[in-house]
Amino acid sequence: MLLDTSGLLCLQHAAEPFHSRACDAYRSANVMLTHSYVLAEYVALAQARKYPRVPTLQFIADLQDSSDIDVV
Repeated sequence: MLLDTSGLLCLQHAAEPFHSRACDAYRSANVMLTHSYVLAEYVALAQARKYPRVPTLQFIADLQDSSDIDVV
């Protein structure tokens, strides 16, 4: 599965309309891949939506540290 910016936002924030679908897709994926630009774009999108910065950055750090996700 390619993790994109909008999907990651839906995954992290329960208030997003597709949160439950994003969680289901994330749990069912066997392979996950994203790009460093997607992570940078995610921070900008979360900031534009006025989500708290510290949890946003921790979410990105957790993705980068995960052995289940390849970041290219």
